[in-house]
Amino acid sequence: MNDLYFKYYGSYPSNECDDAGYGNYKNYKYMQEHNIKSYVKFQQWEGEASGKSPQLFYTFDDGVMCLNTCIGEEVPFDYYHRRKSKEGKLYKFVGCNECKYSYKCKAKLKHKEDDNRYYELVPEYELLKEESRNNLLSPKGIEIRINRSIQVEGSFGQIKNNMSYVRIRRRGLENVAAEIMLMCLGANIRRCFKSFEENKFKKNCWKVPNDLHKEKFPYVKPKEKKLSRN
Repeated sequence: MNDLYFKYYGSYPSNECDDAGYGNYKNYKYMQEHNIKSYVKFQQWEGEASGKSPQLFYTFDDGVMCLNTCIGEEVPFDYYHRRKSKEGKLYKFVGCNECKYSYKCKAKLKHKEDDNRYYELVPEYELLKEESRNNLLSPKGIEIRINRSIQVEGSFGQIKNNMSYVRIRRRGLENVAAEIMLMCLGANIRRCFKSFEENKFKKNCWKVPNDLHKEKFPYVKPKEKKLSRN
């Protein structure tokens, strides 16, 4: 999509805001290479925002740290831990039996009696996600997210519900593109005439207030482990 943007306008957009379906490693790398500031959610966004699946690992220049402040040791892949991504690295975290956050941890145990867990991460991907996370939680990110919901998602709802456009009727990429552009043109003309009739043009843009602070995800509460009875 951004290649088409460059084709039509001769430059790349300054910012990119999308849903979690677009928050993969390839897209983050593309935005980094073309100096596009990322406001793109990642797949774990909703879980982190609700607190059900919090961020468990933090990547920095020298390594990886878990929520329990344990520094991960990079280890080779083996029979029990197969590589899932070609850029992935396997990390070993120790002291997991006494960890107060183990009830949220998704890292795997090799053996139940072991005091360590293993987890595969792509360090560069985690750094790109962290950059996008900070952008999204900033006041500017909140403004962009709200405006996207107002302007983009609202327009989809108008076309689907008020104009009864629920399915594409043509085949072939060129025909489909032409059909969608005609529908969007019709929606804009409809909105324009409605504004003329009411003699009122709405500024459909939300501005961030000066006193708005950075958003924060819910705090993960440590959980004391129950002592087993012998």
